[in-house]
Amino acid sequence: MDAVAATKGIELLQLTGLQDLESLAIIGLSKNAGKTTCLNHIIAAWQETSQLRPLALTSVGRDGELEDILSGNPKPRIYVQTGTLIASAEGALLRSDALLEILELSNIRTALGEVIICRALSDGYVELAGPSVTDEVSTIGTLMRQHEPECLFIIDGALSRRSQAGSGVSEAVILCVSAETSANPETLAEKSSFALSLLQTPALPEEIALVFAEAMVVHPKKRVYILNGNNSDMTLAILDTPTLVGNGKAIANKINADTSYLFLQGALTDQVLQELLSESYFANLTVVVEDGTRLFIKPASLQKLRDRSVELAVMNPLDVRLVCLNPTRSNGQYIEPELLLATLRKSIDVPVVDLGPKTM
Repeated sequence: MDAVAATKGIELLQLTGLQDLESLAIIGLSKNAGKTTCLNHIIAAWQETSQLRPLALTSVGRDGELEDILSGNPKPRIYVQTGTLIASAEGALLRSDALLEILELSNIRTALGEVIICRALSDGYVELAGPSVTDEVSTIGTLMRQHEPECLFIIDGALSRRSQAGSGVSEAVILCVSAETSANPETLAEKSSFALSLLQTPALPEEIALVFAEAMVVHPKKRVYILNGNNSDMTLAILDTPTLVGNGKAIANKINADTSYLFLQGALTDQVLQELLSESYFANLTVVVEDGTRLFIKPASLQKLRDRSVELAVMNPLDVRLVCLNPTRSNGQYIEPELLLATLRKSIDVPVVDLGPKTM
């Protein structure tokens, strides 16, 4: 084994502590963020450091194909080692050249067919096209652990689908950012820092989280849970709405002067928030979401919440282990990474690295 490669693999694992994790999500701040490249570095580091636990891979979008289906630009492929578990749709598996053993059919459907649980019987390239619904991602993780209880389950996120990679499904997160978001170091740092602050939204007090967790067990299909009152004198109200989008005003109408916590299952967007802000009682309370990947709001919206003394909290806090920089843009432009890295590191409280290109 190449000693230099082994050293780099050790450094990556030390930075992220992957050896101690059961699950990991790789989330991109934008398209062309470098998620697949980051995944390839992890796969290589796992092999270079002779880890005994197998990797188990899936995606909430589509990754590992030869070229981007929208732009036609070439994309990094995913090369796995023998023993790796794969959860991917039938149509994507047909374009993989690794020898695969079918372990189980998931009964989860995608546009490319049913998601199938496989084991790689040889090294080779694979395409990942997994489920796009959070519950289905969780199901895939459970199925994989039935075959390999000690596996490290890695979820490759997708543009605008980062919430499917969170919501308690993964223990830790790697955030990938790139010059595609901005080639200006200050702008990239500002946007990355804001995204990181949302991902790292603090946990709800344990006693309040328990109330909501119990309510979710009794009412699993509900989206809106409201706690009125404080301390031991609290009452729970539940709103029956199929989705948050388009129902912000209905949610706002359920809030009163005694509301202390509003738990929303789903994505908190600027649109939903604007409708909530139309209610004068939407103030001096805490809005709760499943985890930081559910927050799709802009800095101006966050400031409006602060102006109303509205705090944010999550049921499942995320542990962001690393920020990976991709200094290239989709048009092929390469931005010198030194200044980008230095500016990011001034604004971000987790390690920031440029892992460099990785072709397998």
